[in-house]
Amino acid sequence: MRVLTAERMREIERAAIEGYGLSGLVLMERAALKLTEAVWEALAGTPAPRVLVVCGAGNNGGDGYACARMLRQSGARVQLLPLCPAEKLPPDAQRNAQICRKMGIPELGLEAFSRDYDAIVDGIFGTGLSRAPAGDYARAIEAVNRQAERGARVVSVDIPSGIDGTTGRALGAAVRADATVTFQWAKRGHFLYPGALHTGRLRVADIGIPDPAAGFLPEDAEVLDGAAVRALLPSRPRDAHKNDFGHALLVAGSRGMAGAAVLAATACMRGGAGLLTVLCPERSVLPQVQAAAPVAMCLPLPEGAAGEVRDEASLYASALVGKSAVGVGPGLSRAPERAAAVRAVLGSALAAVVDADGLFHLAEHLAWLSRGAQTVLTPHPGEMARLLRRKVEDPVRDAADFAREHGCTVLLKGALTVIAAPDGRLTFNCVGTSGMATAGSGDALTGLVLSLLAQGMSGYDAARAAAYLHAEAGLRAEEALGNASMNAWDLAQRIRL
Repeated sequence: MRVLTAERMREIERAAIEGYGLSGLVLMERAALKLTEAVWEALAGTPAPRVLVVCGAGNNGGDGYACARMLRQSGARVQLLPLCPAEKLPPDAQRNAQICRKMGIPELGLEAFSRDYDAIVDGIFGTGLSRAPAGDYARAIEAVNRQAERGARVVSVDIPSGIDGTTGRALGAAVRADATVTFQWAKRGHFLYPGALHTGRLRVADIGIPDPAAGFLPEDAEVLDGAAVRALLPSRPRDAHKNDFGHALLVAGSRGMAGAAVLAATACMRGGAGLLTVLCPERSVLPQVQAAAPVAMCLPLPEGAAGEVRDEASLYASALVGKSAVGVGPGLSRAPERAAAVRAVLGSALAAVVDADGLFHLAEHLAWLSRGAQTVLTPHPGEMARLLRRKVEDPVRDAADFAREHGCTVLLKGALTVIAAPDGRLTFNCVGTSGMATAGSGDALTGLVLSLLAQGMSGYDAARAAAYLHAEAGLRAEEALGNASMNAWDLAQRIRL
């Protein structure tokens, strides 16, 4: 699925009407037809339903008027709540408002909300909203939400009114929809939070707008499904052997954090890597990895009595030989001397993934990212803030800008995961569950990215495929154990390619 900014969608619509000569009235009619279908679907067979269509000042209001006509013709008891005088509407919206008046569809004021409805159509604002709703517009949004609390089904036109179409931010009062019908392409605001919570079930309706760019532009994003992700994965011929699927090196673990190394190692092998070697502290971590992830080989790092690790350059030089990709960070510790591990990894010519404590050390040495090999960073927002040296303000823009500036792939974790490539490509992963918000989930993700890198995938493809497969595993764990009871070990065991 392709995802656009609100600004980009407006440019495409303008080109369709002014450049290609498509009729805005025809596009509005097609949009209203799709909207009407969604309203009936939300009503789930309710006979002669009571529907209130709330129409704002723009073309979303026009879509609402056309939908009101179609609902009336198909058996609904429809009323209109115009928030803008008809004579001030854009020409196409004005035409549909006039048709509704000629049909005798009742027009009410805000007193309409004193009644109960089976469904509300939210045509108040579109994706172009840039400031907080005020006056009757804000009051109408709040009244729509009260109707929803009383059981009315709410269907929004294009985006829930009050949500920024590009950032997903609530600009003030914002409609909480059960379903949203958007046209031709999804918008970022449908996936970014809190917009995603307000959108409900998203339907992307094709209304025949051609794409003048003939494909993706750098600011466009993509949302992958399972079929698209699996199409990215390396083939596995029947006559293959383990060396065909890469030899991964994982640098992980410290005293008290052996579990991070175990989780990353388990996920790496579940992700299809042919071989895995874990370079870890000899006493506090290595025995745990050998016991819990027996398919992984281990190399010992010398460890002192207090758990201090000697990151000797010669050990890294020999460990990196013959490997396909390397990962560093899970459970590494923030001890200053452990920065040497990150330096050694990023100083190699191997594709690399850096997470957790690896990112902590990297934040002080961003010049290490100037390398010729593929690099993937997997921060959560707190780690991203450390890399940026400021708070994350816009997860999409911040991840994309950092990726371009430093020549790496950024996988910014969250309820919506943003994957940004150094060439400007973007993928959103919106699959997953809040049950994944538990210690160790990120370690499993690192291991999965490492596995795909070792099998020869590019940094961007490895990151976006791993994000999806990791989230799928989280859903399986939730189904088996429940949202609160699942943990990262349950997730790692359920990775499936």
